[in-house]
Amino acid sequence: MDDWTYYRIDLDLLGEMTQLPDSQKIFGALMHRFSSVYDAEQTTKMVKQIQEGTMPFALSNMLPKDYFPIPHTELLDLMEVDGRSNKEEYKALKKRVYVKIEQLTALMEGRQSADQLYPYVYTESTQQIHASLDSKRYHLPGLDPTLYSVPGIVVKQVDSPNQSGIVRKFTFYLGLSDIALGEFNGTYILDLLKRERDRSGSFILGPRGSQGMNTFVVTEVEPERTINSKQAGFFLNLGMMLPKRIDFAQSSLKLFTSERRPYKPLEGWEESEHQGRFISFIEAGSIVHAPEGIAGATQSVESPFFSRDTVFGNALLYPLNMKEEA
Repeated sequence: MDDWTYYRIDLDLLGEMTQLPDSQKIFGALMHRFSSVYDAEQTTKMVKQIQEGTMPFALSNMLPKDYFPIPHTELLDLMEVDGRSNKEEYKALKKRVYVKIEQLTALMEGRQSADQLYPYVYTESTQQIHASLDSKRYHLPGLDPTLYSVPGIVVKQVDSPNQSGIVRKFTFYLGLSDIALGEFNGTYILDLLKRERDRSGSFILGPRGSQGMNTFVVTEVEPERTINSKQAGFFLNLGMMLPKRIDFAQSSLKLFTSERRPYKPLEGWEESEHQGRFISFIEAGSIVHAPEGIAGATQSVESPFFSRDTVFGNALLYPLNMKEEA
């Protein structure tokens, strides 16, 4: 179980998005689609293997194709150390949310200034206006439509100071051990994605899919690179990560904390369960030092509310060419 293969899954966005799907959202969508092809028992077994670590498996967030999240925390620290920190450079760096891997290397080595870096990608929040036809819903002709807004996101690529465009091609990465364990393993997920590609059907990765939002088409499934899972080093985190064995002292981390609550769609909230529980993830764009390699660096855990549910934290870690501290 020394080698992993990282697969690149390319997708086209069909309509609009409310948000860029993260690794947890993608994991949930894959398991939902898996259960529709196989059955609930097989899906439960698959998820349990991932949670227990007997099926090495990792996912990234959805990313603009050919781009990676920029490690703002690490780069801002490097700018301070090198004396390159100034207001304009800071603003330019914060504007750039995704860059190409060679650009990232140049930034971290101090060979590239942020304000001169093109192309780059950033996200922009939007409000989309929708109309609810209450006359049809309530069978009362003559009712005026109700207008409401839906928050959304637009991903833009900036090619030069005067030229930009909307990104509609995206990628996420899937990491699998080359030695699959158990009766149901990651090759089933890989085959599932290949079938999605071949059928060119819609792949919904978020809410409001019936309105044409958060809907993608899988266009390609390709092996990207092979990773020695026990090779120590620095990695760029590409997903929502729950750490297991990492060196916090040598890592440069940004945390995302969310509140988890039990979901009771029919009965509503019970007062005793209204209090949620907080869980912190390491955000995409963090730099992680894994002294034992990617094997065992991340983990998924049992839900604090239901033992049959899993909080997915196996974020995909992308190798960086950085020297370790002595």
